[in-house]
Amino acid sequence: MILAVGNTKGGVGKTTLAVNLAVALALAGRDLLLVDGDEQGTALTFTQLRAERLGEAGYTAVALTGAALRSQVRQLAGKYDDIIIDVGGRDTGSLRAALTVADTLLVPVQPRSFDVWALDQVSALVAEAREINEGLRAVAVLNGADAQGADNEGSVPAEGEMTP
Repeated sequence: MILAVGNTKGGVGKTTLAVNLAVALALAGRDLLLVDGDEQGTALTFTQLRAERLGEAGYTAVALTGAALRSQVRQLAGKYDDIIIDVGGRDTGSLRAALTVADTLLVPVQPRSFDVWALDQVSALVAEAREINEGLRAVAVLNGADAQGADNEGSVPAEGEMTP
């Protein structure tokens, strides 16, 4: 599986989600490659800190951007069980390259208007990428919702209760 975690909107938790998925899959015994496709390099920094604290990260991580991301992921795909690509929060060459090689795009969205509005731009990029990568799936995930917030009151019906 090649999973890209991306959005054209920054600050939605892309890197946090990507590195946590990488750790979870590695702990489940998967041979995993984490590709940091964001110029900020946060996923790679996290991996280095994890390796320093634990002795090893538990997965392999590399930084690749632009066309190198596309070509290298294609070459490395057969060597790993899974590849997770973390791409930055803008319409970049790295995001577009990831969309050409990924099986699935995971789009984190926080429960805010600006985040939801950005989905239109992501949808257009996915449609464009499908001209090259016909099998590309895109899935939005609500990320960073306040589990304790008052907005959640009454949103889940009690046992035996029907929703309107």
